[in-house]
Amino acid sequence: MINIGDIIEVEIEKMTSLFEGVARYSNDKLVVFVPQGLPQEKLKVEIIQKNKSFLRAKIIEIIKPNKNRIKPLCALYNACGSCEVQHCTYNYSLLIKDDIIKDIFCSIIDKNKIYPIIKSPVLDQYRKKVQFPCTQTKNSKRILMGYYKKNSHNLTNIKFCPLIPSIMNEINEFIRDNCPVSCYVEKTKKGLLKNTIARFNHKNDLIITFVFNDKRFKNKDFELFCQKLVEKFPIVKGVFVNLNPNNTNTILSETTIKIIGCDCIVEQLDKYSYKIGPLSFFQVNPAAACELFRIIRDNIKDNAAILDAFGGVGAIGIYLKEKVKKTTLVEINKEACKLAKENYELNRVQNYEIFSGNALNHLEDFKKQGRAFDYVLLDPPRKGCDKNTLSLIKELTKNIIYVSCNPQTLKRDIIYLIEEGFKVEFLRSIDLFPYTHHIECVCKLSKEN
Repeated sequence: MINIGDIIEVEIEKMTSLFEGVARYSNDKLVVFVPQGLPQEKLKVEIIQKNKSFLRAKIIEIIKPNKNRIKPLCALYNACGSCEVQHCTYNYSLLIKDDIIKDIFCSIIDKNKIYPIIKSPVLDQYRKKVQFPCTQTKNSKRILMGYYKKNSHNLTNIKFCPLIPSIMNEINEFIRDNCPVSCYVEKTKKGLLKNTIARFNHKNDLIITFVFNDKRFKNKDFELFCQKLVEKFPIVKGVFVNLNPNNTNTILSETTIKIIGCDCIVEQLDKYSYKIGPLSFFQVNPAAACELFRIIRDNIKDNAAILDAFGGVGAIGIYLKEKVKKTTLVEINKEACKLAKENYELNRVQNYEIFSGNALNHLEDFKKQGRAFDYVLLDPPRKGCDKNTLSLIKELTKNIIYVSCNPQTLKRDIIYLIEEGFKVEFLRSIDLFPYTHHIECVCKLSKEN
């Protein structure tokens, strides 16, 4: 019988969608998951978790390495939980992601319709949205900002991250040294500053949002600190405070106060411009997002009427403007709807309409009105679409283009749509998140009349 703490030898067969190596032990009866293991590697591992049907182990010794194994590019790779895929070459990580996607979808999609992954055009400093939880040490009250360790709420203090704009490392150091308010401690539920969120554009201008554990904001010292921050770093175009006293996993509330500077920054994707505010959703890797948007554009016929559900600030719809005769956008976030209108005007989109509120309610209205769309664009949160939403969408269109950052929920929703008569035209993944296990997918489905 095997127990926690035992050391065994295993050979990695394949990878999970979380980029853990998969091996088998005891005449194939037990599956062993090994973080940072790679296919074809022979490893000596220590059991750290035991379950009836599987084991989890950590690497003690690499007996036979995969030829694509490399030294991680970040010194904090093993301490930080933000990246899972720095221990192999980038091109090899793409091959693994391709295999993961095939494993997930080959049971429901013809393998010839699952196209190879598109690599990110940018690997260094590609993340244009940066989100750092904040806390402080118990005795010295030293401010810690960084990422949580894997599967924990233990914060790793990050002073340098190669995936974010380098200037952010300097800004974080300024915040650590000069922030005049206490930081939130999860155990005691006390302290003000919970998170620091920065959004960059193509020029590396940025807006910063500080998330406070409070219902109201009145702090002259913090206002003065924000002023000094902008003076020290002129690329900071606006500073905001978001008030979120709730003890939940939701980082931002709907209450945001501007402290100093501009209301938004302008991002550029090819020839299109987008205003982005402190609460706006926008792709974290704009260079790779262009690859995604081009795929969508190339798979839409001219003079189409599109419904952009979960439309955000209008990013995808605007990118399609040369091929679209009318765009209908639905978005639940009020700030995003306001910016979507401004973005349509900024990009001279001629024929559009915007509906603010829950998508399900508006879809029901469209059905009652007998409306139809040539294409429905779906880009929902990670949880995907519920059946009620999909059941309405199938009544409104014969063509769906579904963008997803979660292959598992995408598979669930594709299965439902196939059952309702849709066929998959293609599925393609784009590496929007290099060095992580995350995979963005776009899938086109159609139904004959």
